[in-house]
Amino acid sequence: MRKVLVIGTGGTISCVRGENGLAPQLSVSELMKEISLPAKIEVCTEQLFCLDSTNMTPRHWEQLARYIRERYDEFDGFVITHGTDTMAYAAAAVSVLIQNSKKPVVFTGSVKPMKAKDSDAPVNMRDAVCFAAKKRAFGVCVVFCGMIFHGSDAHKWDTESLKAFNSMNRGTSGRIDAKGKLINFCEKHSGETRFYERLSDEVFLSKLIPGQRLCVPENARAIILESYGAGGVPDYLFDDAAALADRGVYLIIATQCEYGGTKLSEYEVGRSAAKRLPLIEAGRLTAEYAVARAQWALAYSDSYEGFKELFYTTYSEVNKP
Repeated sequence: MRKVLVIGTGGTISCVRGENGLAPQLSVSELMKEISLPAKIEVCTEQLFCLDSTNMTPRHWEQLARYIRERYDEFDGFVITHGTDTMAYAAAAVSVLIQNSKKPVVFTGSVKPMKAKDSDAPVNMRDAVCFAAKKRAFGVCVVFCGMIFHGSDAHKWDTESLKAFNSMNRGTSGRIDAKGKLINFCEKHSGETRFYERLSDEVFLSKLIPGQRLCVPENARAIILESYGAGGVPDYLFDDAAALADRGVYLIIATQCEYGGTKLSEYEVGRSAAKRLPLIEAGRLTAEYAVARAQWALAYSDSYEGFKELFYTTYSEVNKP
């Protein structure tokens, strides 16, 4: 018998339509009544929040990770029902708070509410619980529309299709068929699971548009700048970027492109920026995961070099909680 804890946080999957539109109302125990599971899986439920995921913040994800840590030894796997709008941010955040998890921590939700006609919610919940119960499963991931995505690479790319999520650079980890069978999952766990508790609120994400100057909040300590193509800082922003560096603000260069990542060495404008400014490349990280890594690295470092090391490290001995 495999034991799975299903944690409710709200989202579309739990929504009921009222006078002002859809709003989360159903508890996770009510959601579980709508799905059927193999008898060999024992499910427990816990309602942590009942929020539209638009209202979720790093504080909620910190609380979620702490709760899983407290119950980690009691269960074989965990499922979190979460709204899709910020699910990629949530999965990325929990990926840095629970690193190299030997047990599956699975995010799922739905495009249509559980009670809606032809809802995708029952299948997504069943798939998520079945995956969380597998002996071979591990890591933080998103299970949606039969597909398994790394929590560090999931991205919502469609607001209407039931195939709302995609894996931007790593590809899918496998899939779950209609009988709950795990297909094409060949990954193996290695290393020690590490738990962390804090994310910084002083990370900001900015999309560059032609001619735009860098306008940064006063409390910013790290900026992720989504530049063009393979990345780079336009010449007219050098003074702005240098001023930020003088203020102790870390500048991370990402790309607006969904695939391929940054490569500052490819073009002169990128090389010139990297030579003149202390830049950190996001590489192939999604914007969501770059934000999460920066939030975590900022919370556990006290210098530029320490921040940079953590940003690029899967997990670190530095400042262990």
